[in-house]
Amino acid sequence: MKNKWASCSTAGNLTFNSELLNLDKNVGDYVIVHELLHFNIPNHGRLWKSLMRAYLGEYERYEEKLRKSAHQKALLRPQ
Repeated sequence: MKNKWASCSTAGNLTFNSELLNLDKNVGDYVIVHELLHFNIPNHGRLWKSLMRAYLGEYERYEEKLRKSAHQKALLRPQ
């Protein structure tokens, strides 16, 4: 995976970018919980956000760290 951190297919397959191993454990946990919730909730609506908060507390903090990592990764990628 080059452009995504993870994906969840309709067939129930989870795929994770190996670069997650280089990030903070909490950020990796965020990505795992994010994808697992998609087994039951296909969108990022109120229920999804509520469950993310129940499992990870201030999940938005980890989401922001992940966003910053993706931005830095994009800057380092050869053009």
